[in-house]
Order: sequence, then structure tokens, then C-alpha cells
Amino acid sequence: MRSSKTNFANRISRSVAVVAAALTFGCFSFSAVALSPAATPTPSAGKRVWSAEEILSERKPARIKRKPRYCYGGIFKPCVCARDVPTITQYRPAVRECSGNAAIILSGRYTSLFSVVVRDTENKDRWPPNGANSCTPYETNVLALNKCSVFKVQNIIEVEHQGGDAEIHCLGASGYSTLFRRVRRITAKFQDIPGSNKDPLARWCLAGPTKPLN
Repeated sequence: MRSSKTNFANRISRSVAVVAAALTFGCFSFSAVALSPAATPTPSAGKRVWSAEEILSERKPARIKRKPRYCYGGIFKPCVCARDVPTITQYRPAVRECSGNAAIILSGRYTSLFSVVVRDTENKDRWPPNGANSCTPYETNVLALNKCSVFKVQNIIEVEHQGGDAEIHCLGASGYSTLFRRVRRITAKFQDIPGSNKDPLARWCLAGPTKPLN
């Protein structure tokens, strides 16, 4: 069960305390955070780090409905081209509330997704090969725990915002890092169907691992 959302009027200092006390559910954790209108990004070696408030304030109106264009075809199924990805899906290479790591931000109907990850040019969502966070081979390759891959969600921050609530899905490394050098797309699973390899999915291209999406 997810933790309840906090009131938008609360100070960011309180949200940090809430994040620090986040409860862990299996592979990743859920947190609640309230945003301060005064939140500002923290510079990191000249590379921009976004605050949650900025990301949500940068959300764009929904695009005119039309048939989406697809990119990065070939041996893997193509993804919706970055310029056609629904505006309620966002990506940032570095987010302050994620300790500077990359994040996928979901709003509206996408907050009910089962799971979301980033994938590289070989469609891998497990990286590095030997596992992250001191994972054992069993945790990495058999259990496939989220904590063992920097491409998977490490914790989810639920946000109340005057422009519409959202979820910030914190990934395991910065989009500016060499670990993300080959990241090309987001894969979202709408529903997990036990024993099936036909789970309903969405594939969204990124403009690049170091570039913002929407």
C-alpha cells in the first residue's frame, strides 16, 4: 500500500524528511513529497539538475491526437518518436529529489502503470551486467531485483501539485553518467499478466539520456 500524499503547502524540508523515512516494498520504495514553489535546481559540474517543482511546471498541454510516428526500429519493436511521446510522460537526466539521479515522471492516467524502466540500444533493462548496489548474481540474474539495475526504478515519489498530481520514478544513476550512455527508450507496462508474454506495453523513445523529454 502506498504512503499517502502530503499537502502541497508543506515545506520542502518536511518532504525531505518524509523521503528519508520512506517505506520499502520489495524491490523499491514509495515516498510522499510536497513541493515548495521556491524550489530551485542544484548545479552539478555545470550540468542541470531539475527540481520536482520545475519539472511539473514545465508540463506541456496534450498534443493534438494523431497517429504517432515510430523510431528506432530494426530487430526490436520501434518506440514512439520522442516528439510524439504523450506529454504526461517526462524524463529528466538528473532530479534533485532523486539525489541527482535520472527520473521518469508520470502524470494523469499513467500514474496507474504497473512498472516503467529505461532500456539501452540492445533493449536491455538490466545494467550493469554484474549488478549494482553489491547485488549477488542470484539477485541480479534470477530475482532481477530493481536495486540491481540502474535502469530500473529505485523509489517512487508521489507528488501533489496544483497543475495535477504526478509520480517521480527515480532511477539508479544519473542520465549524465557513463552507465546511461546507451539509454534510448522508456518501456512502460500497463498490466502484469501472470504466465503471459503479451503484457500490454508502451515504448517511448528518448531524445537522449542527457536530454529532457517533455
